[in-house]
Amino acid sequence: MYKKFWLSMTALLTVLACLLPMEVLAPTAEARRYQRVVILSDIHYGSKSQKPDVRTRKIHNKEQAVRDINRWQDVDLCVFTGDMVQKTGSPADYKLARKLTDHLKKPKEFLAGNHEIIYHRDLSSTGKLVPADSYERGLHMQQYEKDFGPLYHSRKLGPYFLLFLSPDTLESKYAVELSKEQLDWLKKELKDHRQEPTLIFCHAPVTGTMVPGSKLNKPRNYVQPAKAIGKLLRANPQILLWVSGHTHTSPKNPSFSNPVNQIAGTAILDVYNPTWDGKQVWTNSLYLYPEKVQIRTYSHKTHQWLPQFDRTVWVPRELRKGVM
Repeated sequence: MYKKFWLSMTALLTVLACLLPMEVLAPTAEARRYQRVVILSDIHYGSKSQKPDVRTRKIHNKEQAVRDINRWQDVDLCVFTGDMVQKTGSPADYKLARKLTDHLKKPKEFLAGNHEIIYHRDLSSTGKLVPADSYERGLHMQQYEKDFGPLYHSRKLGPYFLLFLSPDTLESKYAVELSKEQLDWLKKELKDHRQEPTLIFCHAPVTGTMVPGSKLNKPRNYVQPAKAIGKLLRANPQILLWVSGHTHTSPKNPSFSNPVNQIAGTAILDVYNPTWDGKQVWTNSLYLYPEKVQIRTYSHKTHQWLPQFDRTVWVPRELRKGVM
């Protein structure tokens, strides 16, 4: 009788293990060799769409993705790479965005995108975005820091050093431009942490990391000032990744995972992240091991990993700590 009972229990546990996602059964932080970072990019919550049925479907997809992430047991950090707000960065947009970000019950870091900072809070009579003047940009920055924290900052995660950058210029023709003050701060941070493997998170990608001919392959959509940033990246070989959003690049786009993503003159990989405001939601996860970073892409529609997009970036041997 007891033998039959234990055989039944074993069979039941086996079935449950097969049904539950691997993340739910993940080992505790103490038992893991990695820290996991989940990237949430261009949420645009509720939605940029004004069609009621499309808007409702997109909001549902976003909320379901947050529920998925909340169930994942091995998430050490979630990074929102800008454009959390719906469109204009109005107080109503900020309040709406917080409904979703507050629902995520994991450690979080934020950085601003163009939609938080550079647009007038009201759309034009045609429904199009209107550039904000320098005074209103300043107000947007104050609102952002009130709701989400400092525009640029840094932190440690295990042996890794993480930097978070945001647009902070009062006047610019670009979607994301960093001020001289932010660049000076970035230069000092990189100098002070030169012996630590480093990841940079910024809303816009680095110049030249999209497939040539892409319609978004324009200076406006790359982080600026391009020359100063490129020089800084080339001078700091401890940087492994530049993690970006803004371009809404999905796994269906040739630029999503392409050799061109490697930043010119460096070994740095620009990791493109999809918007959540499309027909479905994908997320990239970064698995930070002492000797490598594994990048994996997950479909929240099919609840499956997409192994064809798995990538590995190796930490230079001189930066590895605790590796036997």
